[in-house]
Amino acid sequence: MTARAAGTPAYMGDDFEDRILLTIGPDAAFTYLSDVQNLPGHFAALRDARLVASDRVEVTADVGGTRVEGEAWLHLDNAARRMTWGAPGPGDYRGELTVHDAGPGSEVVVRLHTEQAGGVDVQQGLRDSLQLIGERLGQA
Repeated sequence: MTARAAGTPAYMGDDFEDRILLTIGPDAAFTYLSDVQNLPGHFAALRDARLVASDRVEVTADVGGTRVEGEAWLHLDNAARRMTWGAPGPGDYRGELTVHDAGPGSEVVVRLHTEQAGGVDVQQGLRDSLQLIGERLGQA
């Protein structure tokens, strides 16, 4: 992968990646971002998320103007400051959010994989989500 500026999305087939620099430290950023109650506040399409088991959440999302309800898996690796998730179904939707040290602040990297949504829509959703994260946690 070639180096690129923060905030410039990359499209790699059905794989998407983008990143944002924050002014707060990585531990505080990951604590906030990995709290299930906070997920709708920083994932643009997500309307509601409820933890139903240690690794399962019930979600309500707006996908292309359609309300979708379902269950997703969610795994947290606090030591690596990494959250991974996915939803069963034909779209093979899954993602990963990792928080890294970046000087006095942190860098959030989000990767998504889907086989159903169009590239432009996924890129815009990823960009919107990172913008929400920056607004809530302080973009560097």
